[in-house]
Amino acid sequence: MKTTALSPEDYRNAIYLDFEGEGKKRDGTIPMPHMAGFFKPNLKGKGGKYSSVFFMESWKPVFNRFRHAAQLIKFSDYFEILTDELITNDQHLVCWSIHEPMILEKYLSPAVFERLSPRIHNLHLVAKQYARKKDAFGPATRTYGKKLEDFFAAFYTARVPYNLLSQGAAETCRRIDLACSRSQHWKGFTKRQKSYAKDLVKYNIADCRMTWLIALKVGNYFNG
Repeated sequence: MKTTALSPEDYRNAIYLDFEGEGKKRDGTIPMPHMAGFFKPNLKGKGGKYSSVFFMESWKPVFNRFRHAAQLIKFSDYFEILTDELITNDQHLVCWSIHEPMILEKYLSPAVFERLSPRIHNLHLVAKQYARKKDAFGPATRTYGKKLEDFFAAFYTARVPYNLLSQGAAETCRRIDLACSRSQHWKGFTKRQKSYAKDLVKYNIADCRMTWLIALKVGNYFNG
């Protein structure tokens, strides 16, 4: 796993990953994510293309709502395909923190993870270096405990902050699970249940975009 800053060209050529799921349980176990978002930057500018991947068969109603830019596929199957793509195209898989590599190592076969690992880039470590050099959080404030949205707000002070989920991603996933257990059709969801799914995808898009924009900032600083 690469932890030093990539070049601006490598960051632009990368694929950005963010998982959504229930998070760590009280017994310490971490369930497989319910979904992942992937963002591919455009050749120029700050925009790009986003897509969702849903791993739970029970989430088929949610997939049907977003199917124009989504897949419903098994976790291992998707990342085997993605690993081949990354290697063939000489791309990196950029994630915000150590969480994504931990999930990948836990739920992929050792052989697949061994092939994928050199392509994974933990942006958090590089962002912390940039924040310290630019004194982004003030002289009395360290980077410890700061979340993705905190780094983004500190690096892009003129931008309007992205909206957050009021009940958090883990609770939102649990509520969507409940909705899917009661109806296997999007039409059968209540207005509130539909809002959970829509808000989760919006939240995931925001996380992917923030990760890309932070990568753009640090890549230009360290290797521009």
